[in-house]
Amino acid sequence: MELRQQIQILLIIFFTFVAFASYSEGTGSTMWLQWTTLVTFIFFGLVFDMAFTDESSFIFDPDADNWRRKTEVGY
Repeated sequence: MELRQQIQILLIIFFTFVAFASYSEGTGSTMWLQWTTLVTFIFFGLVFDMAFTDESSFIFDPDADNWRRKTEVGY
């Protein structure tokens, strides 16, 4: 697990506590929803980071011809 992933996990934990702390049944405040949305975005960013990015696995190449040259044998 890389440093950025550890930072993302710490942010998820911290903002989860903030979301729980901002919930108050008596006031009718919806501030906890905003914190929960932030936690959700960071969580899915972590899922994407762990699933698709690695030091050597994710290659961004928007030109399809370059990708075909690298992967197809007879191109």
